Amino acid sequence: MQASHTDISEIIPHRPPMVMIDRFTKKNETAGIGEKRFSQGNYGCENGFVLQSILIECVAQTVAAQHGYDQLSKDNPEPALGMLVAIDHFEFFHSVPENAFITIQVNKTDEIGQFYLLRGMILFGKKLIAQGRIKIFNTTGALE
Repeated sequence: MQASHTDISEIIPHRPPMVMIDRFTKKNETAGIGEKRFSQGNYGCENGFVLQSILIECVAQTVAAQHGYDQLSKDNPEPALGMLVAIDHFEFFHSVPENAFITIQVNKTDEIGQFYLLRGMILFGKKLIAQGRIKIFNTTGALE
């Protein structure tokens, strides 16, 4: 099952300037893909590059989009609410320049109650930019 959503404001609670994904594609029940094009002057861009902390937020918002997409498909008009609670073994291999188009891949690896463990990867073209694991606390129910 693959489905895309471009009106991100319908599926994540974030609002400008803190929106770090432009599009979401659900791959299956545990995996999704976010896309983002950074422009000069965007929040999180400094000295011609995207900050590493913003790249981690891209992963977290892609997870939020996956859950929000699931909520939307259940006729629940409210975006999912949750928070990033831990970052584990996140590695950065390359810098991301302003005006870059990145792809964010997320995959749920485990869940404990309302806590979800996910692996995230950020790609610039086919080049792996960063990867790591995050933990999300989801206040609105199961991530499907």
